Amino acid sequence: MFCTGFGLVALFWTVDDWRADDLGATALALSLTVMMTIVAAGMFERAGFHRFGLHPRIRQCRDDVHGPGIEIPYVRILPVQLSVVLSCITVSGAFMIRASNRPDGAMLLGRHELPYSGSFIAWTTCATVVMGALPFLIHPRGSTRLHADGIRRRTTWLVRRGVSDVFVRWDEIQEVAADVYTVSGRGASTHNPLIRLHVPGYEPTPPRVAHDKPDSFTVPAYVLVSDPNTLLGLIDRLHGCPEDRHLVTTPEAPELLRPLPVRERLRIARKIPRQQWEW
Repeated sequence: MFCTGFGLVALFWTVDDWRADDLGATALALSLTVMMTIVAAGMFERAGFHRFGLHPRIRQCRDDVHGPGIEIPYVRILPVQLSVVLSCITVSGAFMIRASNRPDGAMLLGRHELPYSGSFIAWTTCATVVMGALPFLIHPRGSTRLHADGIRRRTTWLVRRGVSDVFVRWDEIQEVAADVYTVSGRGASTHNPLIRLHVPGYEPTPPRVAHDKPDSFTVPAYVLVSDPNTLLGLIDRLHGCPEDRHLVTTPEAPELLRPLPVRERLRIARKIPRQQWEW
């Protein structure tokens, strides 16, 4: 709520600065508006207000070896959000540095100053492009596929050589468990959902996914487009009920990953003691 309110205030600043012909203050206020809007959207997502229905990118796939199945690709919006936020931070920082070197009450970048500010604009643009490109370089790409005979995870990176392509048969899995990847900060900690499959004898091979361990294969649910709880329930069902594994080979298989309505999910969440919350 605070981020949403701050974003609205920054939007009013943007309009006022534009009318005053201060392009620098306009860019600074606009960056704050966009950044706070994305942060607010991310907080709503963390609160559970996301993935209201079946994601359109979840589809039936076909493999020459393992046959038909369900493909759950990695998310695309996350690196875009990070790129926009880092770009806004870079622009804001550049104009704040410029403001510290100007007298009180002076414009950050007036329209009449544009012909004389080429160096500042060029350096700010270069820094913004570099910071905006970082999330796309480090963010993994790929998908997780569910087949009648097992689960396949394929991951690629732009900055790392090789492809991580791992297939685990359902009969090799000893246990399916929910886990979290915690990112701690000064203000709070973020718990990203993982699905950990205990596979005796499994050894990660380079290039390895960061969450994999010996005897433990990981499905990074927090970077997939599916609802984590729905995906966990389906994987557990396919592991525990061999007679249901043929369901992933049908054309209607993607419907198995359609999440419950938000009202039903909230009703279930209220019945779970807070101490038992995982995701």
